[in-house]
Amino acid sequence: MPEVLKATGAAEMWPLIHEHRRKLGDLLQTLDDAEWETASLCEGWQVRDVVAHCIQTHLVTPWSLLGDLIGAGFSFQARNDRGVARRRSQSISELLDDYRATAGRSSAPPGRTWYALVEAVVHGEDIARPVGRRIDASPRSLVTVAEICRNTDPVLQSKRRSAGLTLRATDVAWSAGTGPEVTGPLTSIIVAITGHPAALDDLSGEGLDMLRARV
Repeated sequence: MPEVLKATGAAEMWPLIHEHRRKLGDLLQTLDDAEWETASLCEGWQVRDVVAHCIQTHLVTPWSLLGDLIGAGFSFQARNDRGVARRRSQSISELLDDYRATAGRSSAPPGRTWYALVEAVVHGEDIARPVGRRIDASPRSLVTVAEICRNTDPVLQSKRRSAGLTLRATDVAWSAGTGPEVTGPLTSIIVAITGHPAALDDLSGEGLDMLRARV
């Protein structure tokens, strides 16, 4: 397999973000009402709640983020929960319409475009896995997100989970790190290092027990 290079800079990332958001929107279109109410991989959130949070991410601006954080006592979790709660009365069709209408936006706080791609990929899996679906993610999106996650700690703690491990994808030409190896589909590696045990059974290698203890 040829090496896949990560995207660098907003000009390269926004097309990947929009592509992945569109793919998630196509998946959402196929879900029945019960699947929208299914528990997602995000603790305490149903699929519909993750969609509501994705809409909030699509719409975020530097000023809206600051206002939300002030109102939430500068807690990102409280800010996210308040955003979900504001859309809890919406119907499924309204949520889907709002998701579709906002997915093409290119709005992010300065220097945070990378996080929009991480959210698109990770939240896509938070939705797809519990309902038995799959998103055909772009290899470049996955490599970019994997590199971001294994080098970033403040929000997802994925740098801490990746430390001292070699992560090697079996479906994409990508590996990184040093130490005992963890191998498997790159999407599953990303889901695991961002804190979701649901992906661990997809992985193997002598470093798996170390990673499992951190998730």
